[in-house]
Amino acid sequence: MLPFLIILVILGAVLEILSLRRDPSLLEMEYFISKDATEPGKPFTVQSVLTNKSRIPVSYLAVREIFPESAVVPEGVTTRPAKNGLLVKNIYRMKGLQRKKPELELTIYKRGVHVFIADSIEFGDFLGFRSITKKIGQRREIVVYPEELNDPDISKALSSFCGDVAARRFLIRDPILTAGTREYTGREPMKQIHWLQSASRGSLMVREYEYSRQPSACVILNVDEIGQEDSDMDRLCSLTRSVCRELLDIGAVLDFYTNSMLKRREKRDVWKCEASPGHISTLLDGLARATYETSVTSERLLRQALRDSDPDTSFIVVMSENNTSGAQLVESLRQMSGREFLVITDRCSAPDKTGSP
Repeated sequence: MLPFLIILVILGAVLEILSLRRDPSLLEMEYFISKDATEPGKPFTVQSVLTNKSRIPVSYLAVREIFPESAVVPEGVTTRPAKNGLLVKNIYRMKGLQRKKPELELTIYKRGVHVFIADSIEFGDFLGFRSITKKIGQRREIVVYPEELNDPDISKALSSFCGDVAARRFLIRDPILTAGTREYTGREPMKQIHWLQSASRGSLMVREYEYSRQPSACVILNVDEIGQEDSDMDRLCSLTRSVCRELLDIGAVLDFYTNSMLKRREKRDVWKCEASPGHISTLLDGLARATYETSVTSERLLRQALRDSDPDTSFIVVMSENNTSGAQLVESLRQMSGREFLVITDRCSAPDKTGSP
């Protein structure tokens, strides 16, 4: 028994001496998130890859991570408040030349850009007399899109608005919609007769229109006078996403404009992008990053959208009900340009429609 104890003590002493000489660079950590972007409430995983490149085992390895406050962690995971979010500490043991890949499945319901930080790892000597902390500082982010709203009032207002626009283009001749000419059958109204083509061909010819072409719309998110509550901004972004989804469902091609400053994106006076059915990731990313800080005034935002758009583009403006000056500006631009506008506010259950003939 005594020889065995002596051997055990000698072995422990050797391992203690070797652990005290451990090179911190031989313990590595890499950090990953399974998704770059996600829907609110959808699960994703955060993975730590721990590597012990030394042949000496690690009896104590503490991994410190900082999660965003909005992260919903599994039961049994202990967190405590930290400066930048929630501190999560996990303890592991590692053999020599071993790699571990612990992961956690999390969910986040709040819209925005959420940052996860692999803060540090702490390891001790073999007998636990002292410890060394190695700073990691790897940051990973995930974007959570705004929640969609199933609001029948929005669907009703958009259906009515799009119907009015289509009817107006049918009643008022628009040369942009002219697809060609065909022979007169006697059932067409006189105003559709193309007299030049009729004279050239020696018989009556009528204009043929393409009414079923892909509609286009410009959705404008105006964050002026919205206030500084996150819930107000979240509501406005959800409304905007719902409006865009309704338009994309009917096959529309969208131009999106906003005067919101986007989080962790290069500053622009007006942020804009295009969206079409099946190609909406850039739009959703912009809505997820939108903040209540404005880059330009309402007037500059609306005038740029008008200037950039085609003559047959319709406009849907999403803004705060408190922005009375913005509503007056929309009406003024409508009268000046003769374009169709639909205004949807964050409080109003029955959106305000302007631009009726």
